[in-house]
Amino acid sequence: MSLVSAFTSAVLPIIAVMGLGYLLASVLDISVDPLNDVALYLFLPALVFHSIVTTTLSGSTVVRLLAGVCLFVVGMMVVAEIADRVLGVPEPYRSADVLAGALPNAGFYGIPLAEFAFGDVGRTTAVVYMTAQAFLMYTLGVYVASRGGGEAGIDAIKEIFRLPLVYAVAAAGVVRVLGVAPPTGGTFMSTVSLVGNAAIPLMLVVVGVQLYGLQAGNIRRVIRPSIIKLFVAPAVGVAVALGLGTFGDVEVARVFVLLCATPVALIPLALTLTYSDVDEREGLSASEYLTMTIFVTTLASVPVLTVLITVLRSGVVL
Repeated sequence: MSLVSAFTSAVLPIIAVMGLGYLLASVLDISVDPLNDVALYLFLPALVFHSIVTTTLSGSTVVRLLAGVCLFVVGMMVVAEIADRVLGVPEPYRSADVLAGALPNAGFYGIPLAEFAFGDVGRTTAVVYMTAQAFLMYTLGVYVASRGGGEAGIDAIKEIFRLPLVYAVAAAGVVRVLGVAPPTGGTFMSTVSLVGNAAIPLMLVVVGVQLYGLQAGNIRRVIRPSIIKLFVAPAVGVAVALGLGTFGDVEVARVFVLLCATPVALIPLALTLTYSDVDEREGLSASEYLTMTIFVTTLASVPVLTVLITVLRSGVVL
């Protein structure tokens, strides 16, 4: 597949819908919170439930994928930690770098991208990836954010159990184990599918609206964490995938690597604001520093992911 084909078929649709969200925010000055809540509490759980119930991925592949996400997150935390310690990066910026490197935007950005690039397998893989990462965000992520400033409480970890997607995963798992999945063409699954499919454009609009609210400045400060996120992270993803036997499904392995290379997620920013935004050096707080990293990695991801999709589809790496 050529670079042009990869860009027009997988990346351009993502950028176009995100651009509409950005334009909408600039014209109407709308708040992202209501849109985010609708996506998180209604559309995304439907997408998760339908994807898991109807997936053709084997149980062993899903288990390996869950293990792969854990290995990737921990591995990237170690890589970012060592790099920053060697370079003498102080807290709370070191914790911000660790969160940025280890937690890609595998949900609101990754799910649509994976579906456009790899179809149903891409969407299901991204859903499983996002679910595993959500647990790690509110456990390891909370720990890393809290060490940079404030103290983490049990309420932060409990936050994961307030997310409907957790219960959507549990319900889908029970349905599959018991073998009582509703007919795919029936009223119930058709409705769930309709709602879930609506999550794809809505999530991209949310990202566009969020980007409109980001203020970029002093970009030089975030070149290092951006390089780690966009170039080192997919390399670590390849190593994890190979180490786990490409999850028993090379197509899943390719989607996994693609998700590892997506920009920094928005949740690390929320964690930083809550737990470590207590220090400011050289006129830049930890949250502003992370905001710039999100902005830069999102923009730079366009050419990077275009090339990566071309390489992955060609089978050169996996």
